[in-house]
Amino acid sequence: MTAAAPARVGRSYTRARLFPWVLGKIGDFVLWLGPYNAPQLIIAAAGVFLLIKTFSWWAGPLGPIPVAALGVAVWAARANRIAGRAPLWIAYGVLQRALQPSTGRIGGRAARVPRPRVLTGTFLIEHTPAPVPVRHPALAVTAPTAGSDSRPRPRTSARGGGPAPTPLQQMLRERPKAAVR
Repeated sequence: MTAAAPARVGRSYTRARLFPWVLGKIGDFVLWLGPYNAPQLIIAAAGVFLLIKTFSWWAGPLGPIPVAALGVAVWAARANRIAGRAPLWIAYGVLQRALQPSTGRIGGRAARVPRPRVLTGTFLIEHTPAPVPVRHPALAVTAPTAGSDSRPRPRTSARGGGPAPTPLQQMLRERPKAAVR
């Protein structure tokens, strides 16, 4: 048995393959200056419709200029690209952006600002005993010396050189430990 040589496959990813649908013949009739792609056909159809509806406005003073302008617009849409993208996809992206809700989307749905709600609740104020005097020298405040500003400054902790613990930290350290069962 002999192994067959692997077949070589060539692929072409040109712009023509990105948009392969074109119209060049209708039956046996070959279209002049064709084939035409989808943007050209859309511009031609919309332009002809617009020219027919506004014929009374442009027929006299402008003569054949609007018809020639439509022909140039159809020709210009033949193979144009804007930053490598087809104009129809750019228009589609702009339309999508214009239709987006201003608040954005969450899970595919338009995000809404929630209605205001009244929050109800209670709180309890308890009488606490007088604060315990400070026993750690790290919390003592130094007196201002001559020539310095008049603000008292807390000393740093003697243990690690870091800032002195706050009164809340001190209170939490001094509370009795819960009995472990």
